[in-house]
Amino acid sequence: MKRKVVCYTILCFLLSLAPVKIFAQHDLSLYNMQIVPQRISQNPAFIPDQKFFIGIPVLSGFQSAYANPFTYNDVIERDGYDSVTFKVENFLGKISKNDHLRLYSNVDILSFGTQIAKGQFFLGFSVRERLVQHIMIPASLGNFLWYGNASSQFFGQHANIAPSVNLTAFDEWAASFSGYAMKKKMTWGARLKYLSGRINAATTKSEFDVYTDTSTFEIRMRSDFELRTSGIDDIEHYLDQSVSKLVFPGNNGLGIDLGLTYQLNDRISLSASVLDIGFITWKARTLTYISHNPGEEFNFNGLNLNSFIDIISNLNTFGQKMADSILDLVDVDSVYNMKYTTWLPTRYNIGGSYSLNEHHRFNLLLNGISWDHHFYPALSVSYYYQLPRILGLMVSYNIFNRQFTNIGAGLSVNLGPVQLYAVSDNLPGLIFYRGTNNYSIQFGINIAINKKKETPAEEPKPEVASTGVVE
Repeated sequence: MKRKVVCYTILCFLLSLAPVKIFAQHDLSLYNMQIVPQRISQNPAFIPDQKFFIGIPVLSGFQSAYANPFTYNDVIERDGYDSVTFKVENFLGKISKNDHLRLYSNVDILSFGTQIAKGQFFLGFSVRERLVQHIMIPASLGNFLWYGNASSQFFGQHANIAPSVNLTAFDEWAASFSGYAMKKKMTWGARLKYLSGRINAATTKSEFDVYTDTSTFEIRMRSDFELRTSGIDDIEHYLDQSVSKLVFPGNNGLGIDLGLTYQLNDRISLSASVLDIGFITWKARTLTYISHNPGEEFNFNGLNLNSFIDIISNLNTFGQKMADSILDLVDVDSVYNMKYTTWLPTRYNIGGSYSLNEHHRFNLLLNGISWDHHFYPALSVSYYYQLPRILGLMVSYNIFNRQFTNIGAGLSVNLGPVQLYAVSDNLPGLIFYRGTNNYSIQFGINIAINKKKETPAEEPKPEVASTGVVE
C-alpha cells in the first residue's frame, strides 16, 4: 500500500469522526430496572427475580445512542428558503469545551440464565457483539484548518493537532455465577469472559506539532505517532473470509466483571460493580504505522494559487488533496504482523436504593468510565415504580458528558412469559433530536418464567384434649 494512500486513509478516518453522531453508554437507567434480567450486565451480583429467562436472539438487547459536544442546531442553520449555513465557528467553540467523544454499542446475540440450588445461586450465559470507541479530537485541529496558521493559536506558538483514537470491535462470550451470603443480606457475582477481537485501531503515540514562524510565516511541523491496527488494512474484503475466521479471527482476550450488593436494613440497599477488566492480544492481520524519524522537524510552505484552486475545485476530493499536500512531507514506516495488546475501558458503578414498600423505590447511582488516564463520571437519580411480576416504570435525572438536561425513562411489561422493555437515559433527545447533543435507547424481548409465589405457612391448629379443654 502506498504511503500516501495509507496516510490519507488514517487522517480521513479520524477527521470523519468529528461531525458524526457518537454513542455514549453509561447505562444509568438500566442499572435499577429491577425486573429486567439484562440489568445483570451492569452488576453480576444482581440476581434476577425470574426462575429462568432466555433472550430472543439479537432482539433481547439492542442499544443505540450518541453524545456530542454540539447539537444539530449548533452547526447547521436553515433559512426560510431552506438554504443551509454551516456555523463553523460555533462548532469549533463547542469542540474546544469538550473534545472527548465516546462510542459504545452492544447487541445480544444470545442470553439466558437460571436459578439453581433452590434459588440460592444464579447461572447465566451470554454472547454479545460489542463496539468500544474513545476519540479525542483537539480543538486546535479544527482551528488550524479553519483559521489558518497565522491565527493566535499557532502564530509563534506550538500546538498539537493530532487526534487519538481507540476503536475495538469484538465478540464477548460470558458465563456468570452469583449467589446469596450472610442470610441473604448480601449477594455476590462474577462474570468470566472470553473476548474475540474483530477490528482494532489504537494510537499509542499521537503528536503532530505545528508552529508558525513569526518572521517567515513558514509552518514548522514534527510528528511522533504510532497507530496500531488489526483487520482494517483490507477492510473492503473483510466479509470474504471463512466463517471460522470471522467468528474466531485469532485475536484472543480475557475479561471479568465483579459485583456486590448489601441489604443494610429493610429499606436501604447498597451495590457496587467493576466491569470490563480485560484485554485483547492482537496478532491477526496487524499493521502498525510509526513515524520514521520521531521528532524530526520539517517545513510546510503552503500552497501556490494554482494548487489551491485545484484543491478546492472538487469538494469531494478536498480532504484527500489537502492531506496529500501535507503528508507527502511525513515519512511513515509500516510494520506488519507485530503482536500487541489493548485494554478495555473499565466501568464502575456505586449505587444506593431506598424502598418505601414493594411498589416505590428511589435510587442514586454514581458511574464512571476510565480510559487512557482519563476518568469520565456520571450521576443518576431515579424513581422506580413496580407491580411485581407485571410492570416496571422508571423516571431518572442523569448527568454525563458534561450535559445536565438528561431526563431518562424506562418501561418493562410482562405479558405472561413474554417480557418487553425499553430504556432511555435522555428521552427528550429522541423527540427533539435537532436541539440535543445526545440520545439513547435500549430495548429487548425476553421469555421469562417467574418463580412460584411463596404461600405463607399455615399456623398449626391447637391440639384438643379428650376432655374437650384446649391445652
